[in-house]
Amino acid sequence: MSTPKTDRIRRIVVFVAGILLLLMIPGIMNEYQQGNHRFSEDSIKRLFLSLLFVLLPIVFFYRNIKLYLYILTILIVFTPLFVYSLLLFEVKPNFELIFLLLQSNFSEMAEIAKGRVGWFLIITLLYVVLYLVLVKKLPVKVIPFKTSLIISLVSAVVVMVQCYRYLAVRQQNQRDFFGRYYPVSIINGIADAYTVISRNNLDGAKHFSFHAYKKDTIPARQIYVFIIGETSRFDRWQINGYHRATSPRLKQRKDLITFPDMISGSNLTWLSVPQMITRASPDDMDREFKEKSFLSAFQDAGFKTVWLSSQSDREILWQGTITLHAKTADVVYFCDTYSPMLELDNKFDERLLPKLDSIVHADRQDLFIVLHTMGNHWAYSRRYPGRFDLFKPSGQAYPEKAYDMTDRESVSNSYDNSILYADYIIDSVIHMVEEQEAVSYVSFLSDHGEEIFDNNSEELNFHKNACAATLHVPFFLWTSERYRQHYPGKMQAMINNREKKTGADNVFFTLLDLANIDFAGMDETKSIADPAFRASDQRYYDPLHRRSCRYTDLLRLAANSH
Repeated sequence: MSTPKTDRIRRIVVFVAGILLLLMIPGIMNEYQQGNHRFSEDSIKRLFLSLLFVLLPIVFFYRNIKLYLYILTILIVFTPLFVYSLLLFEVKPNFELIFLLLQSNFSEMAEIAKGRVGWFLIITLLYVVLYLVLVKKLPVKVIPFKTSLIISLVSAVVVMVQCYRYLAVRQQNQRDFFGRYYPVSIINGIADAYTVISRNNLDGAKHFSFHAYKKDTIPARQIYVFIIGETSRFDRWQINGYHRATSPRLKQRKDLITFPDMISGSNLTWLSVPQMITRASPDDMDREFKEKSFLSAFQDAGFKTVWLSSQSDREILWQGTITLHAKTADVVYFCDTYSPMLELDNKFDERLLPKLDSIVHADRQDLFIVLHTMGNHWAYSRRYPGRFDLFKPSGQAYPEKAYDMTDRESVSNSYDNSILYADYIIDSVIHMVEEQEAVSYVSFLSDHGEEIFDNNSEELNFHKNACAATLHVPFFLWTSERYRQHYPGKMQAMINNREKKTGADNVFFTLLDLANIDFAGMDETKSIADPAFRASDQRYYDPLHRRSCRYTDLLRLAANSH
């Protein structure tokens, strides 16, 4: 027979269970996914420890436990976002998600969540309301001090024992350890993000100088262009052996050198581009903060430097050092892509061409120009105008949805069309520079690739994982006739070295060497344009574990897993 006391206890148990369930759902889902859609003994232990992290502060709120639960509403508000990220993109609720949000803007978020924003907001509202109702109706407000102390002490002891086992005995990385346990993983991710962002400046490079210089004097004008591609896969270019005509213009150019074994320095832009433009490497990422970029070296050698970008310098909350280095150029131009209606305007990379044209015709100065494009970034069908919608059906007729990959053909076609457009952009730049009859080169390198249905026929992983699809990138070099006449030795070295393993650590030295620029720290063994070039170790920086890794090890692990 039930009594008022047992009824009250039953109500407390039900409401507490409901509250904890709502709080812990992201952690539960994460463990379920990590365990291949089942709960292992280890996952149960991790969930238990996650719960103890939540219970740790109980003793400070024994007089008003509801106050603590109301404070946790901050987590509840973002829980649908955590669930959304886990379900659709397998992005964990830790620093991985925090950094992803920091590098996104409203336009990009709208593209990814297109068609579901309304439902997402409604679900978030209902979720928060349900949590607040449960907290309000919880039939207990004060917990006996001894009880709360025991809960907090037991939680603290268990947590400290686990911390000692993993951090001290097994010497696990602190970031990896705390990143496993939701919701402390979110707090750890925010703290980690703050640490990275707070040091994101070039104060350490303020007085740095390469003291670079030209090793020769050329009477002719010099124009050197470096195009940074975005999200471009090596194997989707016709010129690299793809069965479709995605690069018909570049394929016709007999004076173009392609490099079949170039590996990006990371699968994320904010980590890969600094390795192209500075001497930063997977083994020494701090150099991007301590030294200036190749723009400074070209300036030392007497070149006017230009940075033209299809991307914005304002919308993204955090871009790493890319924008900081870009703004050291003599001429800087960033495009705006934000629309108040949360739609990405159809502004394509070709909007940079008139800017480039005006710069090369403005005077007769020697130029070093960087073009940072939007390239093949999601949403693919919005990266090219209708006249390049060759492969159909595409996303221009059937809009792509990042969370719905059932129409694989349409998504793949859109991506190929974006490659076709990138081919046009690169060829247009080459044509524009070629008309100047200068000693010149145009080089193209993508920041990273894209994982498109590689492991799952209905799953688009973008570039969140380091793998062959996201690290193997296209690298092209075109040189003018005058360049080939002035530097036949460099041309022959490029041809001789083109089949060798190359990586992001070669870009900085190669672009300077191609311009015959030298400085005290020049390493000829890292320049593809030098006979002394040694094949790259092809290392990349793993953003999840914050460490340098070898690409061949990644390939071996992938092969073994299959």
